[in-house]
Formats: sequence, C-alpha cells, structure tokens
Amino acid sequence: MKTLFLYIVKRDDDLLLAGLTAAEWLIRGAGDIPYRVIGSLEEATPTETDWFALLTGSTPLVTAEYLYDLVKECERRGVSGLEIGDGFLVGSAAYKEGFRPKRRASAPVARRVESASDAFRAERELYHRIAEISVQNGAIIPDMDSVRIDAMSLVESGAVVEPFALIEGSVIQSGARIGSFSEIYSSRIGRGATIRHAVVKDSTVGAGATIGPFAYIRESSVIGEGCRIGDFVEVKKSTLGAGVKAAHLAYVGDATVGEKTNVGCGTVFANYDGKTKHATTVGKRVFIGANTNLVAPLTVGDDAYIAAATTVTEDIPAGRFVIGRVRAEEKSKK
Repeated sequence: MKTLFLYIVKRDDDLLLAGLTAAEWLIRGAGDIPYRVIGSLEEATPTETDWFALLTGSTPLVTAEYLYDLVKECERRGVSGLEIGDGFLVGSAAYKEGFRPKRRASAPVARRVESASDAFRAERELYHRIAEISVQNGAIIPDMDSVRIDAMSLVESGAVVEPFALIEGSVIQSGARIGSFSEIYSSRIGRGATIRHAVVKDSTVGAGATIGPFAYIRESSVIGEGCRIGDFVEVKKSTLGAGVKAAHLAYVGDATVGEKTNVGCGTVFANYDGKTKHATTVGKRVFIGANTNLVAPLTVGDDAYIAAATTVTEDIPAGRFVIGRVRAEEKSKK
C-alpha cells in the first residue's frame, strides 16, 4: 500500500456537527493515517510519504477509507492529485515539482460544506455513522436514519433507542430504553431504565426507573433505582431515593425525597418565596396525598402521612398523620 500523510487544518470558526467540530471529525476519521493538525494551509509541506492530503473543515465527512480509495483511483488513472473541498490529495513528488491539482474529487463525502443546508446534510450523515457504530457495538436502533445521537454520547450494548429520539452528551447503559421523541442531554440513564417521550437534562436516572410520558427531569437531579416519574411531572435539582413514585401532575423542586415515598397527583413543592429558593427534605416511606402543597423550607419525617388537599408549612415529625383542610359547607343558592 502506498504511504499517505494527512494534514488537518483546525480553525476557530470550524462548524460544530453532531457534537464535534469539523476538524475533530476529520481527526476521528483519519484512522491509521498519520496526521498533523495545523492552523493554516501555509503550514503544510510535502512529506516523505508517497502521497499527502490536506483537509479543512469544508469536508468533514472525508475518512481514511475514502482517501486510500482515492489514491488507488488516482494511480489507476495516472492523475497526480485532486482537490477535496478547500484542500487536496496529491503525490508528494509531483507537489515538490510544482504540481497543483485542478481536478475536483466528486464523491459525496468530498463535497464542500458551504451553507446551512450543506451542514444539515453532512450532519445527517454523521448521525447515521454514529448510530451505525452503536449498532455494531450491540445497541438496538430500529431506524438509524431518524435518531440523533451525537459523538459525545455512548449507547451501550443492549440499550434500545427508538425512532426520533435525541441524545446529546449522554451515556445510555445496557438494557435502557429511550422511547420515541425523548430528549436526553448531558445525562446518564441507568441499566434497564425506560424513558418515554420525556426530557432528561443534566441528570442521572437510576437502574430500572421509568420516566414519562411528558416528564421533565433537569438541573442535576438524581432519580433513584426503580423510581416511577409519570406524565406531566417535573423534577428540578432534586434527589429521589429508590422506589419513589410521582405518578402524575407534580412539581418536585430543590428537594430530597427518601426511598419508597409516594408523591400524590397535584403535589407541589413550593420552593420559591419570591426572592429565594428553599429546600424541602422528605423522609422514607412518606405518603403525600393528592393536591398537597409543601411550603419550603420544610422537613417531613419518615413514615409520615399527609392527607390530600393539605398545605404544610411546618416541619412534620416521623410517623405523624397530618391533615389541613377547610371543612365543606352546604348553603342555599338563594
């Protein structure tokens, strides 16, 4: 095989595509080709190899496989070099003698990215490559053309990513399932966890937990093993112990919730007094009835029971039953 060296021009204004800059994609695609990253075209000089290539961010899809094929094609056709976007592939000896390529490589991977639509097409190809690599490593992705998994993410063997899911900067552990239309940003999804049509951002979801549909987990939240976070539940900057359930229509903010606690429908952790955010601590095995308001700062002890429609403003000792309602009255309409 003819020897080949690669120069990669890295610029501050390089495109960001599927989680990496164009130059970083070229570095990743270099494979076994020795390369050097430079700051401008002028830094490239002929090498002692038979061929050398100079690539810029205008052609982020080019890979070692394509360059090797191009070398073979050039030699078969008796061509000394070809333009590739803003760069080129050229025989070192010919370049030293003053040859500069004029003919342009025409394969899709060599087309120059010049517009937003070009970048979209390039990014779509890169997303497909990432999905393909994930599948080769054991992930289950039924429709590789519809998912968006960026280069900073890892989908482990046995994890399932359904159509139209988006994953950025995240780790999806084995056995987890990312449902259609879910969005995962900078998060870690544990083994066997399920995300259904939900958004998880900057957070950790424990093994076997279920999130969604239509749930929102954000701001460094930690969802424990086996938790159930249901539809229209928002968890913000909170830690939920193993087995916590918040089945529907609740807001959990700036809180620590102990294991096996039940957060009833319509419960609100009232963490903001208009000026400052306050924390709530809820113990283990607490039952919080529907339409409860927990006004922070607040501590609720283990095994407490809070009846539905109660507003709690004072700490509750462990094991207590709390009820706070206005008694219903019947009056004539007249």
